[in-house]
Amino acid sequence: MYRTCAFCDAALSGDGGPSGLGVGRRIAFDEQRGRLWVVCPACARWNLAPLDDRLERIEAVARAARAGRTVAATAQVSLIRWERYELVRVGAPPRVELAGWRYGERLKARERERALVVVPVMVAAVGVGIAVNAAAGGSFGIFFWNLGRLADGAYVALLGSRRVILPEPPICDACGTVLRLRARHLRHGRITHERHESLALLVQCPHCGAEAALLTGTDAAQALRRGLTFLNAARSARRRADVAARHVDGAGGAEQLIRDVARSEPTLAGLAPERRLALEMAVDEVAEVAELERQWKDAEELADIADGVLSQSEEIDEHLRQLKARGGDIQPSG
Repeated sequence: MYRTCAFCDAALSGDGGPSGLGVGRRIAFDEQRGRLWVVCPACARWNLAPLDDRLERIEAVARAARAGRTVAATAQVSLIRWERYELVRVGAPPRVELAGWRYGERLKARERERALVVVPVMVAAVGVGIAVNAAAGGSFGIFFWNLGRLADGAYVALLGSRRVILPEPPICDACGTVLRLRARHLRHGRITHERHESLALLVQCPHCGAEAALLTGTDAAQALRRGLTFLNAARSARRRADVAARHVDGAGGAEQLIRDVARSEPTLAGLAPERRLALEMAVDEVAEVAELERQWKDAEELADIADGVLSQSEEIDEHLRQLKARGGDIQPSG
């Protein structure tokens, strides 16, 4: 197996885990068609393993996947956690199980980002506060008591100012303004039902206050991720992470939770804190697995070409038939 990505030339970090390929932390596989890929950590493109290495390794990856935990899935692609590796199973996946480790990892990353803002603000504020306290003879204790709130507020304000990057910014139907949305503008957005889209978000114009445009698909996911990250930034929301995870499970999975919220149609800010955090988790899961499916389809096109050119072997065809037969006997876990 090559050591660098065939698309961006970045190093394929990791040791390949159960694949035995020697590279990769995220491994994708398709038992039915005999495909094995290493997913590049830099550009997320799928690198097809050579034929001579591939067939013997797929079974080992499949065994690890059956022992792992499925965290997100569509009808064609499922994302599985096994030890420190992520395995992407292509084909009919087992039932979706939304696992707490994903939520925990996401919240830990947010805490690290918060620290990059909060710690410098607190250090600077303490220095200023000591100087002011010494000069004015006031109570530094009161200032110090509010310091945490000041630093936390600076972080939340930073999140609120982040732009929502869309390929084509929508135009307000009411006033004709091009919507340059920021995270704080999504407070009054409403998830709604759109027949042919998994996600649809009705956004409010920050200029005239009217419900301005309907975002769907990846545009809606991008806006929701920005807006919900801002709305869930308060410490009280983070303490509800376990409750929020149970909300997702109780609804029957990420997609069902999104449909439930769309039926009630409250604004994002109007949702209960634990339900709003559950919605953020659900949107992340749906968006990630949709992107995995898109990447898989792109990779399949290349694999069809590669295998069509490189493989005319009866031995390989027979091995593929055996894998397919064996795959049909496997009972989905969960």
